[in-house]
Amino acid sequence: MNRILGNRYQLVEEIGRGGMATVYRAVDKKVGREVAVKLLPAVLFREKQFRERFSREAKIIANLEHSAIVPFYDFGEEDEQPFIVMRIMEGGNLEELIEKGSLSLSQISDILTRIAGAVDAAHMAGLLHRDIKPSNIIFDKNGFAFLTDFGIVKIQEGTTTL
Repeated sequence: MNRILGNRYQLVEEIGRGGMATVYRAVDKKVGREVAVKLLPAVLFREKQFRERFSREAKIIANLEHSAIVPFYDFGEEDEQPFIVMRIMEGGNLEELIEKGSLSLSQISDILTRIAGAVDAAHMAGLLHRDIKPSNIIFDKNGFAFLTDFGIVKIQEGTTTL
């Protein structure tokens, strides 16, 4: 794969696919680090409602600061196709971890504690995630859990406007 987005992000390989987007491992050529690039597929980015939802997700995660929410780096468009750039997570997701076998009580406690903090931070910002599931809990190379995929978040009335 040799596609470059925004004259900066060179896509290397697909690493995930969901109902609304595809995630790629990429290299940020400007600073020389690996990143994850989430792309809205061509079949969806031509639809205004999906473009607006994707843009809304970028604004939401850009404004959420918590040690267990995947860090946001950038948002852009290439030939009208929007993309979000985030920290690459090398440790897979909770769904894959569960499939490999049972987790210890200590592992479960660590994961729940981190993700509960991320959910609390979202709630404090007036946001309901609405899609917490094992595949949306991902791990960095050190095994720390992070919450991802704020695509169907609900903004609580009278709190935050994005």
